Amino acid sequence: MLGSVYERVREIGIFSAIGLAPNHVAMLFFAESLVYAVLGSVAGYFVAQLVAKVIVITGWFPQLYLNFSSMSAVFSTVVVVAVVLLSTIYPARKASEVATPAEERTWKLPEPEGDLWRIPLPFSVTSVQARGLSGFIAEWFRAYEEHSVGEFITQEVRTAAYETEHGVAYRIECDAWIAPFDLGVSQHVRIDLLPTEYVGVYDIQLELTRLSGDIANWKRVNRRFLNILRKQFLIWRTLPQEQRERYLQEELVGV
Repeated sequence: MLGSVYERVREIGIFSAIGLAPNHVAMLFFAESLVYAVLGSVAGYFVAQLVAKVIVITGWFPQLYLNFSSMSAVFSTVVVVAVVLLSTIYPARKASEVATPAEERTWKLPEPEGDLWRIPLPFSVTSVQARGLSGFIAEWFRAYEEHSVGEFITQEVRTAAYETEHGVAYRIECDAWIAPFDLGVSQHVRIDLLPTEYVGVYDIQLELTRLSGDIANWKRVNRRFLNILRKQFLIWRTLPQEQRERYLQEELVGV
């Protein structure tokens, strides 16, 4: 497994670049080792049965008692799987360190300030992509305006472009009701793509303002909402260039 990690350093770098968290990269190696464990257990079981058959037919070990009980097979399989998974802990940790060589292993959400929750998203985009990304996210929000069943419902999706000290920024706004809808959680969503002091680099800031619903439920359901939103940013990075160009041509309302 360590050899697999070092052979795939470049692949791990790609995973990290498209937004996979270190823990997600580690889980890829655990999944791989689980496949090895299952294949090894099944293959070992059939080899053991074949060897046992040969021993009984030939009578090589007349004093040997062979236990064919199902519990023995289950116990042996569990031992094999456990040993393989335990042996993967260190390689998986090394893979997560390659993905993000830093002290922070997970994305930690800041606490909301009353009804206002400001969340810096762990993504950066270039100035060329910022305009198109804002159009892509706005189109995705508009697709939920007519949904009565889903993860959320949106209303009055708006886009805007405005000037900052570092250049043009882009904004997407809407009101959203978050599932499960019987909790009555609604909020105002604002996403700002802000130019930084580094030329051509934009940071993404999410601002959620609670409109209704219990604050504990608001915080809980938004964790799922944030995961869904994060997937859209990952999808943007996989779009072909011709599709990105379509969003770059769309008009934004300046303010």
